[in-house]
Amino acid sequence: MKKIFTFLFVACFATLVSAQVDYKILFDFENGVDTTIWMPFANGTGTKKDVNVVLNPLPGTVNSTDSVLMMKLYTGAESWVGLYVDLDTLEIEDVYGSIGFDDEVYMMSMMINKPNVSLVRIKLERSTTGSAVYTANDTNTVTNEWELMEYDFSEKKGQYFQRITLFPDNTSKADRTEEMVVYMDNVGIQTPDNTSVKEFEGSKMKIYPNPADHRVAVVYPGMTGIKISNISGQEIRTVNFGVRDSKVLEIGDLNPGVYLATALTQKGNFTMQFIKK
Repeated sequence: MKKIFTFLFVACFATLVSAQVDYKILFDFENGVDTTIWMPFANGTGTKKDVNVVLNPLPGTVNSTDSVLMMKLYTGAESWVGLYVDLDTLEIEDVYGSIGFDDEVYMMSMMINKPNVSLVRIKLERSTTGSAVYTANDTNTVTNEWELMEYDFSEKKGQYFQRITLFPDNTSKADRTEEMVVYMDNVGIQTPDNTSVKEFEGSKMKIYPNPADHRVAVVYPGMTGIKISNISGQEIRTVNFGVRDSKVLEIGDLNPGVYLATALTQKGNFTMQFIKK
């Protein structure tokens, strides 16, 4: 059996397609990091050892990946049994501490394989924009087979969240008469039809979240530094670092307003606006 890992947020461009909605995979279980980042809860006598990445038990056309997430549920588990991860504790490309929604990105997805039919939920918490927690639901229609679940977060457009919680089985404790194993895979977020990025010689500069409160991620290939200026072009500060494609900056000390972020590279400097709320 392959070495057991936990979730990996994969910065890739692979997508899942369903009903004309494209999903970029955020959580891929092919490789992973320390299992302590995933926190199971309400699972009766269960512990962290009951959450692992294992070989796909049913590879096929619906889900052909090698590895998936496995969680063993105990008879004492509550209906809200699940697990969560705090994004701001991780340095993950294309996530940058939170996920957010807008007019083009408001759907999420994940695959489920379990022996019963029940609600499968995703909850978003710890908003950086003051939003209340929000839970979206879907229900599997097949058992012991892979199925794609889809979640509508359109009510949370303009909001960003730092915690993602997965609820794989909404069975009440009274009805949970035996232990069961559920498998999850390929948690994704909708791919926008059009992204608000600035293109230079085939490369793309991104700044997000935008607007932002406390921190902002600047993405551009081969950066060696980032200069922050006011809208008049007056330099506020410059952060220099080794060559990298992304950098998260703390901006909590800035006054609300419009600013310029300039990516400094050996091939030239490229600038985009961002808004500090």
